[in-house]
Amino acid sequence: MVKTVQNFGTVFPVMVLAGEEAFLRERALDEIKQAVLGEEDPGMALVRLDGATPAAVVLDEARTPSMFAPRKLVIVDPADALFKAAEEEAPARGRRPTLTNREILENYIEAPSDSAVLVLVCNSWLKTTRLHKILDKQGAIRWCLSIKEEAVPAWLTKRARDAHGKALEPTAAARLAELIGPDLMRLDNELAKLALYEPESPAINVKAVEALVGFQHEQEIWELINALSARDAATALRKVDELWQLDPKIEYSAVGAIFSWLNQVLRAREMLDQNMGAGQIIAALRLWPQDRATKIVTLARNWGLSGAARWSQELLRVDVANKTSVGDTRGNIEKFIVALCAT
Repeated sequence: MVKTVQNFGTVFPVMVLAGEEAFLRERALDEIKQAVLGEEDPGMALVRLDGATPAAVVLDEARTPSMFAPRKLVIVDPADALFKAAEEEAPARGRRPTLTNREILENYIEAPSDSAVLVLVCNSWLKTTRLHKILDKQGAIRWCLSIKEEAVPAWLTKRARDAHGKALEPTAAARLAELIGPDLMRLDNELAKLALYEPESPAINVKAVEALVGFQHEQEIWELINALSARDAATALRKVDELWQLDPKIEYSAVGAIFSWLNQVLRAREMLDQNMGAGQIIAALRLWPQDRATKIVTLARNWGLSGAARWSQELLRVDVANKTSVGDTRGNIEKFIVALCAT
């Protein structure tokens, strides 16, 4: 049975949302809810289950009409375990179950409830199964896959226009993609903030991106640098945790900023060896603000030329390890922080 609903297209008795991209899954679920339940309070017409629920129980729920609404929406999220449980238990018991969950669902599709829509939300989805072929032929699978990094600027431009009524300048799209990466949920949240930043402007420019998004990244990174300057390992490690929550790909920016800081310490040490005063060094290296500049000169004095060079080499090893998948990226940086602060 196929139900045609305005604003969404075709809604089927059994649907699959396949893929790990949370933003696309949430949008698809919202559209299905709108199509099935409309504007009414879902109440008892919306049922949420997880993959630990046996298939028979899931389908009993789908077959039982709602007492308060003409249609019922049953969502299994995540549904991955629904397909693994019975099939993985069979070898352990030494016999095959009468029917696997997958086969139970295949049978249900042959005679589904005419008053319910069952949505299976799966992080991974096999295209080689009979269940896939049945649903794919109907068009009942919605793919919610992550986009590639090179596609992010184009996605941002379209999303800014369609959802927020703003033109996004190419340089702003490129910078936002660089700062955030392909996480669509975070990108859309940042777009929403940027759209409100200058409400009268028809476009979002790169200055706005730097002011709202770039500043947040930079501020957190410099707080990490300040903790390293003070040899405060606890604060530095806490800042690493905050940075990773802000952006899982932050290691590129964080390592680059630490490299820059260590280079300043190394150059300051070289200038000290040339009998330059602190004021001259701060001016020559354009160090700012004053407290950070003072810490750099102090570290240059304490470490000496060999010490400053040593930590630059240690961080280079961390960077190489990260890029060659030797050890855990975040763990490598945390070990570097502990070693440096213990010196």
